[in-house]
Amino acid sequence: MKTVKKTAKIFMIFFASIIVLTFVASTVNNRIGNSSINGKIEGLGTRLALVRGGNYSHSANYLKVILVINDSFSFKVKVNEPGEGRIVTWNMFFKRASGKPLGMRSKRIDFDIAPNEDIAINGSFRDYSIDYLITGNNIASESSKFRTNNLHILEKETQLAILVDSLRFYNSNKTALDSVQKEFYSSSREYQYKRLVYALQNPNQELSATYLGMQHKDTIIKYSATLAENVLATNKGKILQERVLVYEQTEEGKLAPNITDDNTFKLSDFKGKYVVLDFWGTWCSACVKGLPKMRTYYNKYSTKVEFVGIACRDKKSVWEEFIKREGLQWTQLLNNPEINDFQKQYNIRVYPTKIIIDKEGKIVKLFEGETNDFYEKLDLLMKKQK
Repeated sequence: MKTVKKTAKIFMIFFASIIVLTFVASTVNNRIGNSSINGKIEGLGTRLALVRGGNYSHSANYLKVILVINDSFSFKVKVNEPGEGRIVTWNMFFKRASGKPLGMRSKRIDFDIAPNEDIAINGSFRDYSIDYLITGNNIASESSKFRTNNLHILEKETQLAILVDSLRFYNSNKTALDSVQKEFYSSSREYQYKRLVYALQNPNQELSATYLGMQHKDTIIKYSATLAENVLATNKGKILQERVLVYEQTEEGKLAPNITDDNTFKLSDFKGKYVVLDFWGTWCSACVKGLPKMRTYYNKYSTKVEFVGIACRDKKSVWEEFIKREGLQWTQLLNNPEINDFQKQYNIRVYPTKIIIDKEGKIVKLFEGETNDFYEKLDLLMKKQK
């Protein structure tokens, strides 16, 4: 018995030491950086928070664990160019009917920050949201003001999402579920429309480039030129212009941008055969859920179509283990932003995104999300080949 107690005591001391060392290391790390974030959100409490962010092009990222004490926090980040970040704590999540967490944009803290900049985030918790304002960075300040002015829309969206989850969990009447879902999507579209209105009414604000970039492809192409030159010259403006260029290059009927992977794979080598590009990720639940059907279609058309999976935002070790475990037999590539950024070449924003390329190497159609439209289109194309 004494031996057991002694072992338990040693374990507890060891465990406590690890926690202290982790805290000290985290504290030191959070004092390192060229830009500061300070804030107070009433109701946030005392707890650990996760901070993740990076530059707008996502080529440089950071991840920090910070300590929030009595609603307040203070930390630094190392940024070499303007970017964005997010602060996350457990009490920002709602509880699903199943008990699992539900994250909603009404109850999260997002910020923009540039090198050698100090920003302040101040606000408070509400039942269905966090209301806050940011000072010290123009785009973050404008974004938080817009958010506060339209927070009622996000709160409604959250309430409807919780209701949809509950109706699904308890297998409620389908008519009632469809009605609430329709209202939920309507609320989401309203917030998106408000963003577009802001962009059109404020062509001199950098935030307009952000909000316009969140719109549908046709809307982006139509209105990107309406932004002021000073906005188009910013990081966000340049990214928006790059996207417009990619959109034009990846329109239906255009020659698909070539993909090469260390000379072991060349998209151009498959002229004379249909190709399906599947942009996905092991972290993407919709992508993983759709793999069985993708496997079925690979078995069905592998002699006529070259299937190519392109994993994005994945670690090589995780990706390799997943491919091996799931036994995915079609060609698999790992996107590497620093070497071959296939995701940027095709301006992929939604996962999964599937693209059908014809025998001449031209884009037939792009499909965002896990949709039956892709499989129906592929069936139709293969039927015509007979």
